[in-house]
Amino acid sequence: MRIRTNGKVRASNRKTSNNSANPNKNICVLAVAKKLGVENDSRYFHYTQDLVKAARTKYTVRSRMSNVKGCSVGQARPKLALLASEVNAIGFIIQVSGHVLYLKPNGNTVIDTAPRLRDKRKVLSAYVVYAK
Repeated sequence: MRIRTNGKVRASNRKTSNNSANPNKNICVLAVAKKLGVENDSRYFHYTQDLVKAARTKYTVRSRMSNVKGCSVGQARPKLALLASEVNAIGFIIQVSGHVLYLKPNGNTVIDTAPRLRDKRKVLSAYVVYAK
């Protein structure tokens, strides 16, 4: 699913950005982009789709929401670890409400700018990242 945005939406995103140094890139999405080495591959990092589009320049990225539909992040971890062993994944991009995180293939958190001890945030989208 491609999100099309116009200049007014991007201007609004810049005003409400949590990154005062570069309001075109939100902190959580930028942190995951840096981990993947794609932080310079897109002008904007406000949405998960911006990150996925940039990641696809260096990796194969596919949605795996069907594997974790209705799960919290904590419930999704073992399911994603099982999937990673089957498909030789590098990691997972997970979207929760207002936030993005990156998980290792074993389900452990690598990047989470708002960590939780017991992560009960509902998974809104999940992407597997493979080498090209």
